Amino acid sequence: MAKIWPYIRFSSEEQKHGDSRRRQRELVESFARRHEIVAEGSVIDDSLDLNDLGVSGYRGKNLLTGRFKAFLDAVEAGIVKPGDYLAVEALNRITRLDPMESLPIILNLIQERGIKIAITSGSQIYKKGDDISSLYIAVGELQRGFKESQEKGVRVKEAWNSKKKRAADLGEIATSRVPLWLAVDTTRLDSGTIKRTIREIEERVAVVREIFRLSDINIGAVATARMLTDRGVPTFTRENARKNSNYGDFWQVTYIRKILANRAVLGHYQPMQWLEVDGKRARVSHGAEIKNYFPQIISSELFDRVQLKKDSRKNEGQGNKGLKFSNLFTKMAFCSECGAVAHHVNKGKDPKKGGRYLVCYRAKYGSCAYKSWRYEKVESMILSYLAEADIKSIMRDDNKVDVLINERYKIESECIAVSEMLENFRNDFKALNGRISNIERELAIENEARLVEFKSKLQSLDAEILDAIEQQKADIKQEVKALQEMESVADENTVFEIRSKINARLKLVVDRIVLNFALQVAEVRFKNGVVRYIHEGGVFGNIMPPPTAEQSLEDLRQIEEWSKLSDDEKRSTWADSAFPIVPLKI
Repeated sequence: MAKIWPYIRFSSEEQKHGDSRRRQRELVESFARRHEIVAEGSVIDDSLDLNDLGVSGYRGKNLLTGRFKAFLDAVEAGIVKPGDYLAVEALNRITRLDPMESLPIILNLIQERGIKIAITSGSQIYKKGDDISSLYIAVGELQRGFKESQEKGVRVKEAWNSKKKRAADLGEIATSRVPLWLAVDTTRLDSGTIKRTIREIEERVAVVREIFRLSDINIGAVATARMLTDRGVPTFTRENARKNSNYGDFWQVTYIRKILANRAVLGHYQPMQWLEVDGKRARVSHGAEIKNYFPQIISSELFDRVQLKKDSRKNEGQGNKGLKFSNLFTKMAFCSECGAVAHHVNKGKDPKKGGRYLVCYRAKYGSCAYKSWRYEKVESMILSYLAEADIKSIMRDDNKVDVLINERYKIESECIAVSEMLENFRNDFKALNGRISNIERELAIENEARLVEFKSKLQSLDAEILDAIEQQKADIKQEVKALQEMESVADENTVFEIRSKINARLKLVVDRIVLNFALQVAEVRFKNGVVRYIHEGGVFGNIMPPPTAEQSLEDLRQIEEWSKLSDDEKRSTWADSAFPIVPLKI
């Protein structure tokens, strides 16, 4: 007994709410009631669920990943047998590809597999053994479907291009499809035209701002997604969107990253178009970015700062994914013996053998001496004697240092932009063998001067930041104790945020921390060249950065002056704490 396999397809999501599905289904049922079909005992079989709803046939998507691909697989597996019917409204429901591509698919089903294709909107049944006239009809139907889609594609593209132009020239809203933290209200004017206005969805805008805030305090996309999910923050879904059972009730890391990179938060709209790139369809920019198109919900300073911090985290490797940011010195602390990273090890809560330690990573595998160091001791020691961690202002939510740091990121962002312009100028200069206009030369000279000015500002700000941080040094041990006790009294997300911010502050000024596990001494190397040695008793060494030429001359002058002093004068000078250097015997 032959089976009838109904295949239903339409291209757009909007057709779900229309009549297409009902009409196609009724045509299949009408075909099944035909006398000759009933007489041979053929019945409808819906077990394969051959419904491609909102799937295009023009690019062959239904043949590659859709339910029609499932039908072809079922034919291959012998589930669909020779003599069975594939019931479709028209051949163009199967495919709208060029007939040169689509005809072999149809012929293979009919001639090789013995499947009958029933056109339910007419009386045509394509089957093995038909004369040549049926092939002509099939080719004509396939060509008509291909041409219709081709012409429709051109009309849609022209309409879209017109909308994009009006959006750029007049600020007109091109489409109702906007970022998911926004919505479009439409009103029909007396003239019959439709006017669109964009509004913010307050609760979603608040979530986007929170995502940027977390990224700004050094919390990566993985941790952000986990924190939003833990808090029960509803995910963003588009109205009438297809439901994916794999996600929807938790935040996706990829979507967090898309939000952080999306310039729509600044109010900008980048028109896009589909093009063939290296044989594949790809969405690419189409025309210039349109400013002030969407409501701006994130300041440009915060956006630029977050991009810099994201790039920094990317260069350092994946961000911290733990629940409480257990190791403040992740990717910052290294073994003094072999240079391997200092690895955080948690041996559990056993009072004798348990606890948290830092251990040389290579020592775990026998290629370096295995000497562990209690993590709490390392953390307490470094934070207590390292004002640069700024733990006091972070714990007390004092943003004086943050203001300076944010200003630093703003200048650094401008510095990068100018550097990129200069690099482009140099590339053009080489490519054109020096044939550059005077205006371009003058602009390059101006940018060189701006770059020098920016770098000078960065140095001044670094000094201001360190000075502001130094003022927070007093009574730091109280804050360290509060930080370590917080893990047992505060919620995980709060602990994670604070420890992440301290880690970010350290990375701003510290290049690396070298741990001597045998002596239990930490060598802190700062980005400005200063090296400081710390142990539980305090800071016992402070090596200044290499001197400038002017400083070297001044040092030599003082050494010469020292050599001329009598022993009594030397003792007197040495007692003077303002004396800046300790000359050695030459």
